[in-house]
Amino acid sequence: MSYEIIALAIMIFSFLGMIVVVVRKIPVIVELPNNPNFISGAKFKEKLGREARDILKKRYFGIQLFAQKILSKIRIFILRLDNKIFDLNLKLKERSKKTKEDIDFGLNDIRSKLKKK
Repeated sequence: MSYEIIALAIMIFSFLGMIVVVVRKIPVIVELPNNPNFISGAKFKEKLGREARDILKKRYFGIQLFAQKILSKIRIFILRLDNKIFDLNLKLKERSKKTKEDIDFGLNDIRSKLKKK
């Protein structure tokens, strides 16, 4: 029973609130033009086109920023990868020098033994 009273009170206050809003806006409503089209077709199309261009520019700018961030991350990744490949290449060169020196040392050792005989 008390829920019905609360619901009825809310409905009455809501209705009174709507009446207050309408009474306050009566002077503004009276000043409105009498024609049914408040906005002419040309102005409406112009405004709609302008809004569409603004939205597209904002989206394009967002897409451009996103692409710029992705490309900078890809660039950083490629530079890091290049640096690692360069380091690996240097290590391989050092190893090949060592093995070449070992082979040369072994060959010189064999040549010296063959010359002694």
